[in-house]
Amino acid sequence: MKKFFSKLSRNDFLLVFFVFLLWRILLFVVSYLSVFLVPNYGHWFPYVERVLEITKLPPWLWGWGGFDGVHYLRIAQNGYDFIPSQAFFPLYPFLVRILNFLPKDMALDTSVYVDPSFFIVALLVSNVFALLAFYAFYLLVKNIFNSKTALLSLILLLSWPTGFYFGAIYTESLFLFLASLSVYFSFKKKFLFAGIFAAFASLTKVVGVCLFLLILIEFYLNYKGKIKLSKQFLKDFLGVLISPLGLVFYMFYLWKFFGKPFYFVEAQPLFAAERSDKPIILLPQVVYRYFKIFIHTPIFSYQFNIALFELSLTLLFFSLLFLFIRKMRFSYFIFTFLVLIIPTLTGTLTSMPRYTLTAFLIFPFLSEKYPRLVKLIIPFLIILQFILLTYFIRGYWVA
Repeated sequence: MKKFFSKLSRNDFLLVFFVFLLWRILLFVVSYLSVFLVPNYGHWFPYVERVLEITKLPPWLWGWGGFDGVHYLRIAQNGYDFIPSQAFFPLYPFLVRILNFLPKDMALDTSVYVDPSFFIVALLVSNVFALLAFYAFYLLVKNIFNSKTALLSLILLLSWPTGFYFGAIYTESLFLFLASLSVYFSFKKKFLFAGIFAAFASLTKVVGVCLFLLILIEFYLNYKGKIKLSKQFLKDFLGVLISPLGLVFYMFYLWKFFGKPFYFVEAQPLFAAERSDKPIILLPQVVYRYFKIFIHTPIFSYQFNIALFELSLTLLFFSLLFLFIRKMRFSYFIFTFLVLIIPTLTGTLTSMPRYTLTAFLIFPFLSEKYPRLVKLIIPFLIILQFILLTYFIRGYWVA
């Protein structure tokens, strides 16, 4: 771990910090303007008055806690005392809870409302981890490729249409931080550290458990043909074993207190239309459903455009993944394929534009192979992100 911190370049960190600061300022400006651009609030999710408006902050600011954010804030304050909050993994709200040292409103009925302090802490946690995640991602890509590709990959990631979620009250920034460091340490053959960060990643998102296979494959390739029960081998093997423990811990918690270790799966249909708790719904079936949506939904309607956006990004990322299959390490391909395919098994592509952020390993390969194309499309991606952010802040579903 000391070697990792010794590699931290002051210039690299300042560069990433500058990119982060510019990104954060631009998104705050867009969120401020969104109130004027879309004056009517959408109210496409519950608890707006109880969790967000209660903060007494301006709408352009509390809008960053919309949709999943209100559930994370309720969990941070009250735990899993409402069904089906179990669909949301615990590490992020737990961090918000233990880091909330701000004074509370003692007169507030916390069985109904969420104390405003949780919103402030959650927004800070998301953005601190966003900065750390961007640096971890930059460091990872720099080691795999070079600093030029690392910077372009970071800019592409932040310009991605759903990149604003890194700064919202969501788990995206925390997951990117943990997953990037897990991949980084597996690349450096430091499997114990890779396993530790993977374990926390699997306590953040269910797809974090996919890092287990990435680490296992890298471990196998590293020791293939030279297995020796040395202290280093046992230490590295321990890293492989602990990598899925975050998910195992959460499943044990759900079994202990609710009698359902897979409650996070069973709860999915209650949070999103057309999501299924059936074991497997194959991607071709889901695509077929979307073509039915296109047939029966008025063209150019908001719902039609969102469905088209979800399907387009899903197919794009699977296409890119198979395009880079020969350039990617096998472990990276397996990890990326799994984090893309698992969300589709619920029977819908809802949130897939946001889930593409978990397939972050595609961005450096795209930037390395097609740098001119990436530079050309970045302005268009930024414009699309600004549009999506405007609607997100104003309470309309985008991803």
